Amino acid sequence: MRIFFFLTLFFAAAAFAQAPDAEAPAAETAAEETAAAVPPPHGVEESLAALRPLLIGQRYLEQMRKRLAVQLARMDRGDADFNAWFTDNALIAREFAADVRIIYVLDFAEGAQLVSHGMMKSWGMDLDRLHQRALVNLDRAHGEIAIKQVAKLPWLYVIETGDGYAASRALLHWRWAEMTLKYGNTLILGMPTRDVVVFTPTLNPERIEQLRETVDTVERHQGQPVSRRLFQWTPQGWIEFDAALQQTEEQGRQSGEEQGGGEGEVVDAATEAHADVAGQPADAQQGGQPRQAKTGDEHRDQQGDQPLQHERETSEEEQ
Repeated sequence: MRIFFFLTLFFAAAAFAQAPDAEAPAAETAAEETAAAVPPPHGVEESLAALRPLLIGQRYLEQMRKRLAVQLARMDRGDADFNAWFTDNALIAREFAADVRIIYVLDFAEGAQLVSHGMMKSWGMDLDRLHQRALVNLDRAHGEIAIKQVAKLPWLYVIETGDGYAASRALLHWRWAEMTLKYGNTLILGMPTRDVVVFTPTLNPERIEQLRETVDTVERHQGQPVSRRLFQWTPQGWIEFDAALQQTEEQGRQSGEEQGGGEGEVVDAATEAHADVAGQPADAQQGGQPRQAKTGDEHRDQQGDQPLQHERETSEEEQ
């Protein structure tokens, strides 16, 4: 059982390292199986210190799961608890947004290993605790987000790393919250590969389209792809960017502003008209000044300091 456990992790790591559609040669597979029979010399604390979250596309995650299922099926010795063993060795994954998922790896110096459900249980952890520990480690090791502005496209910014965690830095939500203080709350993000992230702080349709083209080009021509989708920052987390929804919301805001502006003009006009009446000579009003003061008292709760304004204008007129 113990050999099978680590063998599963080794095969998972091998599948993770391959290109999405590549198949390992038979000779390499045999060599990996021999090497995998020796458990890696890492204790629990060392393993937890190496824990990292990793963003990966759903399509590639499914390919990894299929390869792993084939390897597990080949190792079936007819044990009665095969299903439970198969479940323990399944990869841990949780949703991020759209077609992107979060998996977990142990980032050792000699190579990465994927984390399975059985491994998580052996540490006495649940998924939430595992995720939080992975985030803390990621922030400690790769928390700094080096942003470069594209010279020819000053509205476009790039995060490019060689550590495999450029896209995963999107999980450090508090870091991005700090960035909104500089770039604003409108952050549209693309993560075509694990090492390249691009974003723009604008909803301009032409620039969004250029951002999409950039994401598509990078995803097609560089390795370790993640997604061709775009994502939008919100205080609650990243969501898939919906251009049609944004356009509808923008139109709604503009309509509200226009409507609010019209209402403001009506209120201002009414106030000015009221002030003009209040500014007339006392003998031109029936009852004179006392009636004006009484009118101000009747509407004091609705117009705040307006009666004082009426009195001041009346005084100036009398002078």
